[in-house]
Amino acid sequence: MFPAPDTMSFTRCPTLANLFDLVRVVLFCSCTLFTPSASIEGPQFVTTARTETPAISADLSLFGVALIWGVNLPVMKVGLDHMDVYSFNAIRLTISAVVLVLIASRDRSASFFKLPRRAKWQVFQYALIASGLYQVMFLLGIARTTSGNASLIMSTVPMWTALLALLILKERLARLAWLGLFIALGGTLIVTAKNGLSGNDRYLLGNLTMLAAALVWAAGTVKSRQVLKHVSPFTLAAISSVLMLPLHYIIAAPTLSSSIAVIPKIEVWIPILYSGIFSTGVALVMWNYGVREAGAAHAAVFQNLIPVIAMTSAWIVRGEVVTSGQVIGGTLIIGGLVMMRRARRIQPETGEIESFTQHEDCEKNPIQKALVSEDCA
Repeated sequence: MFPAPDTMSFTRCPTLANLFDLVRVVLFCSCTLFTPSASIEGPQFVTTARTETPAISADLSLFGVALIWGVNLPVMKVGLDHMDVYSFNAIRLTISAVVLVLIASRDRSASFFKLPRRAKWQVFQYALIASGLYQVMFLLGIARTTSGNASLIMSTVPMWTALLALLILKERLARLAWLGLFIALGGTLIVTAKNGLSGNDRYLLGNLTMLAAALVWAAGTVKSRQVLKHVSPFTLAAISSVLMLPLHYIIAAPTLSSSIAVIPKIEVWIPILYSGIFSTGVALVMWNYGVREAGAAHAAVFQNLIPVIAMTSAWIVRGEVVTSGQVIGGTLIIGGLVMMRRARRIQPETGEIESFTQHEDCEKNPIQKALVSEDCA
């Protein structure tokens, strides 16, 4: 669909000019869109100040987040071309943990040490799922497939969350939600299956790994429903990130010393800092501001832009060509998710309640769950 760039091949050696220019544009746009009113003040359970017609500043802020998150996938793949996946993950998550702790320090909700023993155990379980297992599978998937595959497969998390909520929490789905679920599932099969998206079966293992990561993240989203009764999303994200850092360093231990030597390379430290600081910190505050001003349902619309931005930026930085299979699968996935989200606003006569959609806006990547309002509790 998109022609391959006329310059050099970006498959394993993207030009620094393209990478640097793309990151510079994204950060400039995001900082321009970000407003002082988006600062964090107290607990981030967003329950008020939602207007019927969202302010333009909220829409610009949400678009800036979609831009940051969409570009994050191809940017991380550049770093993974030069560094071991486990070491990259450990260092990236260390920076993310520092950013999250700084943000959570402004939160006046209950601290981890003051929680009941049962609540602490639930927090640890969530951390093991969302900040431990998911983060490993997420990076392994990114390293073994294309940015387009990864973004589209991860966009299916609301669908898997709905199914898990149905099985575990016994939350029922309306007919429209079921229809959207099956449409999105069809798109997922096109994206994941052999020769489905990229036209090359060498990405099949990476696609399946990314699909497993989406399922794990969905499980963490369902689990978070218990945990968020005790702590805010910001505090939960910070605690879970810190708790799992030792695990990631143990996994990375065999290659960590050799990987540290390549950090001075611009192809490595730009992706690490971008993912650790901007994709976590800057986007965190901007998303929270957008949700607070416009509401979670309105913010969900901007999430559909993330795969489009990811595929476009991957074409610019890495020369990943967008195929017809990608367009078909992506259209089915996004269309199905839109139908499922629309079911939230339709109360069917049968009395079926689409309460699962309260979690939709938390599910795109590990940071997003920490960003949203009380709607995701």
